[in-house]
This record gives sequence, C-alpha cells and structure tokens, in this order.
Amino acid sequence: MSKRPDISIIIVNYNVKEYLSNLLHSIEKAKDRLNIEIFVVDNASLDGSKELIPSKFPYIKYIYNQENLGFGKANNQAIKLANGKYTLLINPDTLVSEDTLIKMYEHMEAKSEVAASGCKILNSDGSFAPESRRSIPTIRSAASKVLGLSSIFPKSKVFAGYYLGWLDENEQAYIPVLSGSFMFFRTGVLKELNGFDERFFMYGEDIDLCYRVTNFGYKISYYPETSIIHYKGESTKKGDLKYVKLFNKANYQFFQKHFTSRYSWLFKSLIYLAISFRGLTSFILTKSKKARLAFFDILILNISLIAAYVIRFSFTQELDEKLNSLQSLEFLWVNVLLSGLYVIFAIGFVSDRREESISESLRNNFLSFVGVVSLTFFIRELAFSRIVLAISFLFSSILLSALRLYRINQTKQLKGGSGKFKKTRLVIVGGEKATQNLMSKINVRTDWHYEVVGVVSSSATEPTGKTLGSINQLNEIVKSYSIDQVFFIQTEVSYKAMLEQISNLRKEELIFKIVPESMNYILGKSNIEYIDSVPVVLFNLPYQQTINKIIKRFFDIALALPLTILFWIISIPNRAFQRNEKNEEGDLIYYTPLKNAKIANCFQLFKSILVGSFSFVGSPIFSEFDPVYRYKKGVMGLAQLNDQRINSAEDQERFELNYLQNYSIWMDIDILMKSFFSDFSILKNLEKKETKK
Repeated sequence: MSKRPDISIIIVNYNVKEYLSNLLHSIEKAKDRLNIEIFVVDNASLDGSKELIPSKFPYIKYIYNQENLGFGKANNQAIKLANGKYTLLINPDTLVSEDTLIKMYEHMEAKSEVAASGCKILNSDGSFAPESRRSIPTIRSAASKVLGLSSIFPKSKVFAGYYLGWLDENEQAYIPVLSGSFMFFRTGVLKELNGFDERFFMYGEDIDLCYRVTNFGYKISYYPETSIIHYKGESTKKGDLKYVKLFNKANYQFFQKHFTSRYSWLFKSLIYLAISFRGLTSFILTKSKKARLAFFDILILNISLIAAYVIRFSFTQELDEKLNSLQSLEFLWVNVLLSGLYVIFAIGFVSDRREESISESLRNNFLSFVGVVSLTFFIRELAFSRIVLAISFLFSSILLSALRLYRINQTKQLKGGSGKFKKTRLVIVGGEKATQNLMSKINVRTDWHYEVVGVVSSSATEPTGKTLGSINQLNEIVKSYSIDQVFFIQTEVSYKAMLEQISNLRKEELIFKIVPESMNYILGKSNIEYIDSVPVVLFNLPYQQTINKIIKRFFDIALALPLTILFWIISIPNRAFQRNEKNEEGDLIYYTPLKNAKIANCFQLFKSILVGSFSFVGSPIFSEFDPVYRYKKGVMGLAQLNDQRINSAEDQERFELNYLQNYSIWMDIDILMKSFFSDFSILKNLEKKETKK
C-alpha cells in the first residue's frame, strides 16, 4: 500500500502556462522530504497548456475541463480526489520558496487547533501584499476602504479593518480570512466543508470558505515565517468592467448567504447599492489613472490655443478688444470643438501603445486642428484666425511630445519604446556560463533597448572574474549602478534567495524578472517577454519605399542646412590656422589628428549630408564587419548606437535589418534623440577608425 501523501497541491490553470510552469518548478525545489501529489485543473485553456505542461511534468495528475467552470468548482474537482494530510490551494501565477512547504507543514503539525493557514505574500516588486491577511467584509470596513480612510489611517483598528492593517506583516496571528492565492488546509476539514461554494464563480469564494471554517469552531492562522510571490495583483483587473460585475456579484452573494435573514428588504437594498457603489468607485478610480494623460492633453490644447490668441493679437491694436471677446467666451466653441475632436480621434485610433505613443498623439493633434480649420473654412459665420490655429498647433505639438517623452523616460518597464533615450539598465543574477548565454540572447533582440550593466554572482561567497559582486551585495550594486531591472536565472538562484532580495529591495522601485531554464522567455509582472529573434522579412522593406526616401531626404536637408552654415562659420579659424592633414576616402573628407579638427570635421560631415553623400541616420561609415545590406551610410544609426552589443557580422546584420524592416522618419528622429542623450558622438566613426590605426 502506497504511503499517504503529506500534501496535496491543487492548481487551477487558465491560459497562464508560463507562470504555471515556473510555479511547478519552484514546487519541485520545495518538496524537501515531503511526499506530495499535485493536481492541475485546466479550465479550457487555449494557450497550449495541455501540450506544454504534461511534457515537462508527466507525474502530475491532470483534470481537463471543456469549459471555464470558475475557480471554486474547478478546485472542488481536485479536492474530492486529494489524499494528502494537508491540501494546498495555490494560484498558478505564484512562486514558492524552498522552505515554504516544509514550514507550512510543520506549522500545521504544531497547531492542532488551526484548520487553515497562509503565509506572507509579496507582490512582484517586493512590496507586501495586504491581502495576505484580511477580515470578513463589513459595511464599516468596506466604507473605510472606498472613502480612503484605510489609507489615511493604515494602522487604525476602526478604519483599517479590511486588511487588518494594525498587524505587522511579520507578526503571526489568528485571522478571519486568507487570500485565495495561497490556502494551506487540513484536508479533512476541507472535505468536511465540501470545499468551495460553487455558486461563487470567481471572487468571494475564499471569504465564504474561511467564514465557514471559523463558524465550525476552527482557527485560521497567518504564518509569515515563509513567503511567496504573487505576480498578478487586483490592480490589473479593476479596470475591466467584467471584473467589477463579478466582484460585486460575489460580495452580494456572500452577504445574501450569511446575513440576509437578519435584515429587512430595505436594508438589503441599501447594502446592494453600497456594494455596487464600492465596485463602481474602484473601477472609476482605476480608469481615472489612465484618463490623466488625456486630461493633460486637453489642457495642453486649450492653453496653447489661448497663448496663441494672445501672441497673435499682441502685435496689433486689437488686443484689448480680442481679450474682451475671449473673456466673454465668444470663441469658446473653438476650444470645445478642438477638445472634442481630439477625444474622438484618440478613441478612434485605439492601440495598445496609444497612451505613450508620440506619433499617435501628434497625429490626433494634427487631425483635430485640420477638423477645426475645415469647419471654419466651410462655415464662414464661425471664421477664426488661421494664424492663431497655426501657432497653437505648433505649441501643442511641442508640449504633447514633451509630455510623452517625459512619461516614457520616467518608466522602468519599457525595454524598447520609441522615445526612451536612456537604455533600461539591468543586471543578471546567475552563474557565469548561464549569464553569458542569456546576454547573447538579449543581444539578438535588436528591438530591445536594454543595457546589460553586468553580472551578479548567484553565490554568496566572494565573486570571481568580471562580476559586479555577489548576490549579498545586490542592494549596493543597484544603488551604485542606477539599475532599473534585475533578472534572476531560475536554475542559478534559489527561490528563497530571490524572495529575500526582492523583499530587501522593495523601496528601490525595481522591476524583477525570472528567466527559466529554457531561456525562451522572461517572466515578469503580468507579462511574458519571449526571447525569440525577430523574424527576417526581406521583401517590401519600408526603407525602400519611395515616399520614405523622399521624406528622409527632405529631413536630412532641413536639419543639415543650418548646421552646415553654423559649423562653416565657426570652423573658419580652425581651417585657416590649424595645419591638419586632409584625408579623402570615397565621399568622405576629414582632417587628422581628430582632436585638433573636431569642428572642421563636423562641418565636413554636415556638408556631406547636405549634398546627399551621407544621411544623418544610416549604416556605419566605418565598420570592422562588411555590411550585408547596401544602403546610404549615416553618422548615426541603430548599429552605431548599439556598437557595444555587436561582436560579429551577424550581430551587425540583425541591427541593420531591424532598421530597414521598421523604418519610418519617426525611427530616424528616435535614433537621433537617443544618440543625443547617450555618449554617442557624430565623430565616433572617425574616432574608431583613428584608434584602430
């Protein structure tokens, strides 16, 4: 007869195969001496989970549903089959530490009065997840949360009751409710209660189960001596109206099931309204965060319009008269129309990157002004100054671009966003061989704007070689090198060490990511980044399109003309009195030694761009690798900007192909701006050539 399992682990999966795979890997490392059985209940996933997970973990017991049955019902399918002394119900988007299972097991063995327990839960940024321990929702606790009183008085027993805010995160205590993402039960109690109430499709079933546990006379324990990471917080869901409906329904179901007999129909109606108000308020607050940018856009449009109005008429005697008409709101319709058109175009051109896209905000701005001009052209009664519109369009375009650039460069999440001048700085924690393998894979992704600052040894001992330090020095390394993201290689670092470092660095506002053994993807908060190389497409390259060539040439002339004139003037003394050697290589003319002829060489480069021999952005003028793609050379370019990542002809080919495949004038502008904010010099091509001589 086979030995009874110590722990049955139940995981309900729905389209999160990468997270599930990572969790199962962490469970394997946490088994210790325990005998465990694992159930994975798949709720009709369509992401390939059925094929991937069994191939990697064949010993797991799988239950496949033909439709999404919901969280509670899917768990109950496995609860009926669980044979372990204890049963762990855990979300697939979590990671456990090596000591999590054994510590929870030993804690339950020592606490016979405890029917269920939970551990400390960390968010992906290392911050403490308050849902680690909660109370039964009451009118007072819900109202305090909605009105923000729980945030104002986070330690108050009166206002912070929802998340038991007066308890320290490291304080062991008996609590009313556990998080559904991690619930460690005595299997006998779980079966005695018949698991979850299946009337709850999603949300609320964990509160209901815990409430029934305490009503049976058992205790629930919060045990923070071990911790897990939970990747997907509720903040990613509250912006979804479907979430609001499900959450409201679950709250009211709980109230109706356990408290409805105590109250009149009038009071029950008030409760329902209060629950609806709380859900709607949460939804609006979440959406309002995304609406802030739109609010600032509209503000910029109106300020630009008023400023242009004042500027236009300050040069005439009509200013007082015009300001009076402005104060009397005679032309308010222009502001309203412009704002309305901008909102319409912003909504009409929806895309995933709409909020941060410079080009899309400029397009919406342009179309809005065109709409106003068109209306005033066809309806003479609404005639408005074209000069005012032109000036305000210029102002608003500059300000909108500046706002987008500021937001893009403030975030640490973007890895290759257009307009992000500073590269996302990261360190990789792991062994030498694995980190070198990962670095080579990152270099292949030419569309990623990462800068690998260095490697941190996964060993706590004194590091050797070219590492920045050991994992115990990660805090100092992050501060010293201004790190944005930390990558942990799964096979090289223990989960316990990861969680400790993530928790220690929670105040640094870092982004932490895990790279699994296969190194096919990178696991982060609510997103998966695949490391597959960009597919090669050699036909119909945007760079070769006639319209793009014309726009690029006009852009080069417009930018090179004033610079050529300027540097011709300031280089006169240098060319007249300095004795520098003149060199000619094809279309390039330059002077050596470079340190004595920087201004003169800048003039020569700008002049070459003006006459069409070179472009501002193109292939390297000088390169140790023969170019595969023959196109106009440039003083700057994608390959030049990433020269530290180029170690072979294949590496250079990838960057050049990425440029040709994704070319637009916006890409040229983006490369120029990134070059300006980096240590790249327009003379870098010449400097490299002189150094190699």
